[in-house]
Amino acid sequence: MIRVLSLVVFLLIMSLRSSYANEKYQLSAGDVIRISVYGEQDLSIDSVKIDDREAFDYPYLGEIDLSGKTLNEIKNIIYSGLKGDYLVDPKVSVSIVKYRNIYVNGMVNKPGGYEYQPGLTVQKAISLSGGVISKYRRSAKIYHIKASEFKKYKDYSQDELINKFELDMKNEAASHSIINSGDTIYVIASFW
Repeated sequence: MIRVLSLVVFLLIMSLRSSYANEKYQLSAGDVIRISVYGEQDLSIDSVKIDDREAFDYPYLGEIDLSGKTLNEIKNIIYSGLKGDYLVDPKVSVSIVKYRNIYVNGMVNKPGGYEYQPGLTVQKAISLSGGVISKYRRSAKIYHIKASEFKKYKDYSQDELINKFELDMKNEAASHSIINSGDTIYVIASFW
């Protein structure tokens, strides 16, 4: 009985933590959301992938800007737009179907994009990419670029980026640091 109760409490805490994270989560290109309006099939959308323009056309309301908005803000925009002219009291919900990827590059076994999961740490992201290549484990240095900072690095070549990181030792990422969707992890290492 105590085990079952402990499991229920644990699941409740994880659910609350996940819903709190979703309240603060800001949408951006690559996220996929679902919009449901109770009893209104024409106004419900199973899947909207947010593209680079970070906006989409919604029935009756036209283009809705999603850039930097939370799920709750999108829900309120749709609710306000539909209330009165179209529906008396619309029951709107907006949820994440799929988060945008995180990226792990550099001296890892499988560099590339991986689906974000709430609570993801630098170490877990590196594990998703197969870990640091064994011959570089001792000299590996890990750097974390947040999605919001990525634009200032986008014009750097791979070599320029490595040089910038090597000169900036104080910004190495701790393995337990939390990462968010759209973030990039770079693993830089030398053979000696």
